[in-house]
Amino acid sequence: MKQWNSKILINKKSSIEQRWLVVVALFFLPSSQVLAAWELVTKSSRGDTYYLDTAVQTKGTISQVWGLVDLSEPIEGSSSVKRLYQFDCLKGKVRVNQRLAYADKGGQGGVTSSEKNPGPWVYPDPESINEQLVLKICFDKKPTHTKH
Repeated sequence: MKQWNSKILINKKSSIEQRWLVVVALFFLPSSQVLAAWELVTKSSRGDTYYLDTAVQTKGTISQVWGLVDLSEPIEGSSSVKRLYQFDCLKGKVRVNQRLAYADKGGQGGVTSSEKNPGPWVYPDPESINEQLVLKICFDKKPTHTKH
């Protein structure tokens, strides 16, 4: 009986050590690994970089996904913006449900501003960033060229 108890104690200790190693390993991952869920969609003519989260939630014809924009130059103290987009794939419309602006790139740093009221549904302009987002989410296609 005593031997069996010592095995449990060793297994618990080994489990705690394994968890600690995972925490240490995650701490030392390069920053590019932290953004692994973001997929590059496009870059605007201004130099802003647009990403979409790879986790898309879909109910019927409505898809919802977080987007990230790393701004080429800060705007009003913000270097990046996360937006919770909704896409009506049947109608080809898009709207922003929530917006969070951050002090640093990659949606990092303090929140500099936020908006939680859903915006209106809009049809994206041809060859726009919003059109690229609709094509990516609803049809997983990439247009040949874009304008800002």
